[in-house]
Amino acid sequence: MKRHYSDEYLPSIPVSPARFGNPEDGRFSPSITAIVDTGADGTIVPLGLLHQIEPAVGELRNHRSQWGERRPVRSYLVEVEVDSVNLPEIWVVGDDATDEVLLGRDVLNRLQILLDGLHQQIEIVGY
Repeated sequence: MKRHYSDEYLPSIPVSPARFGNPEDGRFSPSITAIVDTGADGTIVPLGLLHQIEPAVGELRNHRSQWGERRPVRSYLVEVEVDSVNLPEIWVVGDDATDEVLLGRDVLNRLQILLDGLHQQIEIVGY
């Protein structure tokens, strides 16, 4: 399905609906609008959303932002649903400083995505 870029940013940005699930018990978060960030190595999810589904907790590691600062973050094992495509066993980073979801290349590299900047549309065309 084709979706319009979000104009909440300047310039506009590709977004997609996403949900996050606990692979152990099948609980899923509500759907949230996620930023499709082809420049991000990994997927970042607000801690509040992760606490709703209580997924397996991974290791503590350092995360470097686009500005270069490092800080410790925790990883979580989740199932990711992007525009109705289910992707099992993805380690995401929990973030307590934002309410935005960034879908990084760990998720995006499992999908076929058409970014049509000219028409400001995104489409998940396969997986």
